[in-house]
Amino acid sequence: MNRIPLYLLAVCLLILPVSLLAVEELTLVQLVRRTLDNYPDLKLADLDVEHARQELPQVESQTGFVLGGKSGYSRDLSFIGTPSDNFTLSGELNRILETGERIGFSTSYRREDNSGGSFFPGYPNPANNINIDMNYRKPFWRGNGNPEFNQGLIIARTQVDIAQANRREQQEQLSLQVIDLFYSALFTQYRIANSQRAIDRARRLEKFIDKKTDLGLAEEKDRLQSKARIRAEQASYNSLQLTWKQQLIALNRLIGEPWNNEISLHSPLEKPSLSAADIDGFFTEADAWSPVLSRERGRLDIAQAVIERQRNARKDTLDLVVSAGVRNLAGDTGRGSVNKSDWAGGINIEYQRELDRRGFDAALYQAQLERDRVLQEMKNVRYQLRYQISSLVAEIMENRKTVESYQQRLASETAKYRESERLYQTARLETNLLIQHEAELQAAELALQQQRVELLKRYANLALLRGKLYQ
Repeated sequence: MNRIPLYLLAVCLLILPVSLLAVEELTLVQLVRRTLDNYPDLKLADLDVEHARQELPQVESQTGFVLGGKSGYSRDLSFIGTPSDNFTLSGELNRILETGERIGFSTSYRREDNSGGSFFPGYPNPANNINIDMNYRKPFWRGNGNPEFNQGLIIARTQVDIAQANRREQQEQLSLQVIDLFYSALFTQYRIANSQRAIDRARRLEKFIDKKTDLGLAEEKDRLQSKARIRAEQASYNSLQLTWKQQLIALNRLIGEPWNNEISLHSPLEKPSLSAADIDGFFTEADAWSPVLSRERGRLDIAQAVIERQRNARKDTLDLVVSAGVRNLAGDTGRGSVNKSDWAGGINIEYQRELDRRGFDAALYQAQLERDRVLQEMKNVRYQLRYQISSLVAEIMENRKTVESYQQRLASETAKYRESERLYQTARLETNLLIQHEAELQAAELALQQQRVELLKRYANLALLRGKLYQ
């Protein structure tokens, strides 16, 4: 019977290390990456990117071969007034080249049966006509270089870039939320640890006062003061635990873990120093990385492609058309059979001009206005981005100085509290002063941690703008 408690104790000892190992430690980069891998909105953005990719094969197919054909039967009067039965069958294969030229192949078969006999002696009835042709069209003005196709390729590829930029913008917005939550939760961890240290100090003081009270060297008010201090700090500690639980649930939701998954946040405190001289380099990196500017650059490419299309549409049409083929006539003339073939062909120049060009001019002007609008928006984004970079650099520089000041304050408060403890133990300091000095030490510890967290958060925001957070 006595072995059962021993077994239970052994099991508890085995479980305890496992439970401690179950606490997951995450850095900011790990949290961001796992959030981006898990968040459903980004999966929708992936669908938008794939949707944009399908525009490219649609444009590329414009230069593919087009096969057509038709057949039919008709009955009508011939030009000599006799009934004529006609059957036709034709087919064609055409293609527009990337350079704008058009090539085509066509063939047709026609059978004409005149019930009144031949139109004239020697002409077969029924007559079988076979035509085979090759056609070539070369545009010199409108359509030269096939801008509709080539600019369409640019637009289709750019749409993919814009969709990817939109996805990266969503990533940045989500990363900003993660940064805010991470450092808020990290500061909550520091506050909990700070509160626990204050409780430990207060309990140590309470034990000391209890001993002095038992010896008659302390008054009851001292004991009450120490108990009030403990209860106040315990209430603050419990409130912080509630805040941490809420933040823990939010963290688990981001990374797709169960709500009660235990997490411990870790962030290095040491970061490289920087100066105002780094602003230009940081801005160059941010300019190259910015998803907003990437999208605007894509819009600029599209606007330029639309301008080229409108310029092409405004041109006159001047085409060279060349055709060559074979003609064959076969059938029974009543006196014998006929089967004649010969070459056929021609060359033409076609010209067309729109006399009212107001529609083309307006469309071209609209496209130019859109380009100018995008350029102005890019200028505004760069203006805001530079000031954002400059502001963060300036804040970080001042924040580092503030951290150093708070470190000096903490060192002073620590020395003061230790001296107060020594004086109190020799009955040369009032209890309320010791409690006050302990509270000031706690405030100094918390203020330093807050400034450190703010500094780390600014570094993270700067890294995010430069595209270095995910590296």
